Amino acid sequence: MYDESTRDRLVAGAVTCVRSKGLAGATSRAITTTAGANLGAITYYFGSKDELLAEALLGVVNAQLDPVLRILSGDEGDARSRMLAAVAALLAGFKAVRSDAHVYLEALVNASRFPALSKGLVELLAQLRRFLAEQIAEQQAAGQLPLSIDHVATAGLLIAVAHGLVLSAVVDPAGADPAAMAAQFANLLLAVTP
Repeated sequence: MYDESTRDRLVAGAVTCVRSKGLAGATSRAITTTAGANLGAITYYFGSKDELLAEALLGVVNAQLDPVLRILSGDEGDARSRMLAAVAALLAGFKAVRSDAHVYLEALVNASRFPALSKGLVELLAQLRRFLAEQIAEQQAAGQLPLSIDHVATAGLLIAVAHGLVLSAVVDPAGADPAAMAAQFANLLLAVTP
């Protein structure tokens, strides 16, 4: 019989192991010990440790990006304020769970090793890119940004900058404040006028 609590404990155990030991330290034994499950539970519920790790990593990325996607897909305020609110939500999420920045980066760097993770990330990032491109196009239609800006490429640039901010915060935690850097980048983008 399917036991949701064991499955959930395995996902949580995998996230805990990646947070504390990185992906290399997230061994089957470490995960099951953390989850209070037996080794066979990984195969039973996920088929393999790789599938478990893919689901766990994608879950962390989803948790971090869900508030951003909700803001960008909403209709509160204008496109400019939604973009700024989305950046603030992303940074607040990583600030609230700082250790998830490591997990997020592990997911990005190792996506090619895990087909399920790669597929999920591609879908999630495509959705994020689409929402951002729509915000940029809305600002162009309102005369706030020049029509010469490629809204799809700029959306991709915004995602790349966000990933860079996460990496910067992990590599150099005492360095420049990621929120201040994000605000400066947003101001540069939003200050562009036709």
